Amino acid sequence: MARVLVVDDSSFMRKRMIKSLEGAGHEVIGQARDGAQAFELYRSLCPDFVVMDITMRGTDGITGARMIKALDPEARILFVSIVTDQEVRQKALALGALGFIGKNEHDRLLEIIG
Repeated sequence: MARVLVVDDSSFMRKRMIKSLEGAGHEVIGQARDGAQAFELYRSLCPDFVVMDITMRGTDGITGARMIKALDPEARILFVSIVTDQEVRQKALALGALGFIGKNEHDRLLEIIG
């Protein structure tokens, strides 16, 4: 069982990911609406994984991941996004992300987290 921080500006998507993660036996220890809030929660909660959207109001996921990785280079971040742009995908993976999957690929989310 992993301790997971879920980051998405859509409450609907957060609830959907949480349901999927908890259904697989993982513990969702925090939720954030943007990258800056994710950074603050990461510092205080020290999750095993961060599941983060890319495009969010406020601080985007790439910026939030950079902040988290600067704090903890070993942070395990999985991007879940509707963005399919190859340049954005490459930026995400260049940060050392575990992966980049579509929001409709919940089965892959659970494969990567375990």
